[in-house]
Parts: sequence; structure tokens; C-alpha cells
Amino acid sequence: MESVIIQSLKKGELTMEEFNVISDIFSQAITGELIGMSNFASLAETIDDPHEKMEAVEHANSERMHAEGFLAYARKKNLKINVNMNGEYWGNVRKQFLKYAHNRDFTACLIIQEVMLESFAISMYNDVGHALGGEAGDLFISIGNEEKEHLEHSSDLLCAELKKDPAAFESKFEEIHFNCMSILAEFSATTDLRGHCGVCNGDCMKGSLHHVGLDIVTLRGNAMAIYEEALDNIGISGEKSIIWMARLPA
Repeated sequence: MESVIIQSLKKGELTMEEFNVISDIFSQAITGELIGMSNFASLAETIDDPHEKMEAVEHANSERMHAEGFLAYARKKNLKINVNMNGEYWGNVRKQFLKYAHNRDFTACLIIQEVMLESFAISMYNDVGHALGGEAGDLFISIGNEEKEHLEHSSDLLCAELKKDPAAFESKFEEIHFNCMSILAEFSATTDLRGHCGVCNGDCMKGSLHHVGLDIVTLRGNAMAIYEEALDNIGISGEKSIIWMARLPA
């Protein structure tokens, strides 16, 4: 008996190539949101103030709801979803976050989750949303707009931290940039520099993005631009940030 998926493909709703790449896109988004949920839950453990702790838990729930939204759509469309929070890239980003969380370094955790990861989410959700269009596109754009609020909120907090001790703050940020952003840069390079991500169902989806009107070079470039803008808004000097960006894996 033919599966629902094959039947839908035969009806001309999606080509097999489109189905596979859309499945992988949703798999990456769901995994990323679950990483964000876990990060915010861990972040709450670094906070003593009860109101700020509750806010971190609220953010964790927000990421959970984003994952639920993506999962609901995927189920409705019978997409082939693979969630792997221990994959080569997502798993190592999570390890970097936990390293700082275990040291109760709230600022470092905020930089990783709210600046680095959210910059990629905001940009890529926007690009994917406009490429897919329809209900799927609206979902990505809506969630991307919510992530933008997280980035704006964290930028204000980090700007205040920078003013307390600019040299120490920039030194910390530089360390985290090369520890964590290097992983995201490898993840978004034209080829998987660390090997298969562990989330895509088959081969890396990067070679198939053209089936839905996307390409990894543009996705990466736009995400890096959002990140660079975030650095500027926080107050990181352009002379330093441009060197940091140039030294990322490509």
C-alpha cells in the first residue's frame, strides 16, 4: 500500500526534491527551537533574581511553542521529520552553551542564545518564509518576528554590560565568538566542514535548496549581516568585529 506521502507527490502537490528539502528545513528549525528551549531552561539556573528567572522560563516556553508550531505543520503535511539535538553542529553549540551555564555566566549564555542563534533564526526564517510562501511561509515569518524581540531585548542588556567594562566585555565576546560562531559558520558553509549534520534525512540539504528557491550562500550572508548589525547595536567596535567576521570558517 502506498504511503500518504507518495500519494500526495503523485497528485503533483510537491516534487520529491521539494518534499525532501522542505522536510529537512523543518527538521532543522524544530531541532534549533528545541536547542533554544533547552538553553533558556539552563539559563534560568544561572539567575538568582526570581523575576528574571521566571522570564527565562517564559522564553523557554516560547521556544517550545515555536517547535510545536513547526511540528504541527509538519504532521499536517506528512513531512519526514528528523530531530537530533546531539547532531554535529546543534550538539556542539549546545555543549558550548552548557559550558558557560555551568559557570553561571549569564552574559555569555545571553550572547550565544540571544545574539548568535537568534541572528541566524531571524534571518533564515525570513528568507525561508518568503521562499516557501503560503501557510508554511507565514509560519516561518511569524516565528522570526518573535525571535527578533528576543534579540532586541538582549541587545539592551548587553549594551549596559559593555559600558561597565568595555575591554573585559569585548574580550569575553571575542572568546565566545570564536568558540560558538565558528560552529554556526561551519554549519552554514557551502559544504559541511564537520561532516553530516545528523539532522538532514539524506545528503546535506544545501545542494537541494534551489528546489525551493534558496541557496546557502545567500542564507549565510544574510544571517551574518544580521549578526554584524547586532554587534554594532551592542556597541562592539567595527574595527574589531570586521576582523572577527573575516576569521570565521567559510
